[in-house]
Amino acid sequence: MDIANNCIGDNCCDCWKDGCGCNQCFGVVADCLETVNPCMEYVAQIIWCFGSPLAFPIVFCFNDGPETDPPGGGWQLPMIQTPLRIPIKCCLYTACAPCGQWWMRHQLLDGDMTKYKLWQGYHDGPHCCANRCGPSAPITIEAGTYGESKCPHAFLAAEVCCLGCAWSVCCSFDVNRRMIKDQRKLENDPLENRVNHCVGFFSQLASKLCMCALCVSISSCCVGFCAPDSEGAQECSGEGGRAARACFSCVRTCWRGIWSVKIIAMGCMSSQMDFEMKNGQPLEWSGVEWKS
Repeated sequence: MDIANNCIGDNCCDCWKDGCGCNQCFGVVADCLETVNPCMEYVAQIIWCFGSPLAFPIVFCFNDGPETDPPGGGWQLPMIQTPLRIPIKCCLYTACAPCGQWWMRHQLLDGDMTKYKLWQGYHDGPHCCANRCGPSAPITIEAGTYGESKCPHAFLAAEVCCLGCAWSVCCSFDVNRRMIKDQRKLENDPLENRVNHCVGFFSQLASKLCMCALCVSISSCCVGFCAPDSEGAQECSGEGGRAARACFSCVRTCWRGIWSVKIIAMGCMSSQMDFEMKNGQPLEWSGVEWKS
């Protein structure tokens, strides 16, 4: 802070540090933000419930399409019925998602861990820097090349807990869901479509709010630093910081809500998958693919 102030004091003229002719403009912006900020903070306070499991019913506000053939995606048990038909499994898969996804993969492989590969090859290819810099840059995933066959249980435990960072359990669930759909030629459940649309919408909303908050925060800091002797600039900077904090509060609520919706949805869908494997048409492993 002192270094920045000294740099401004040594290199900027007095008229700029005093706000020059922008004082009135800064004051108007500060007044506008002072009017808007209470509303933003009030919104941030009243949407707290959307950052908890109470947010899940909002998925029913979204479209359940596209339609599938057969209707319902071909699942033996609709996802919406799982909390009533198999409530204990729903609770277990929701309460301990990493353990649930480990067990689900074990079941999908029919207990034969010699078939295990990292993410079963579904996430192979370039990621992060490799998307831009080519396959030679980190990270490019090639399932089956990391010695998974030597210790499949440990690799699977790492996959569901930490290899995907904060999203590890979601990545593992995504692989399990895609596996059972490919094995049994199933489509999306209507409620699954609602969840996907809901998560997509609020992810985009959180992203836009975060960018807006960052822009306002950086702008307010620059104004405060560049015109330290201007009363209007300092007031504008303070109100800008207040607006940015309100935006960040809304972003945190959105992300907590997204996590809540995803965890509950994973519990329901995992229970649906469990039911499908026990009650659907059995499949046989040919060594290359599953056959009915």
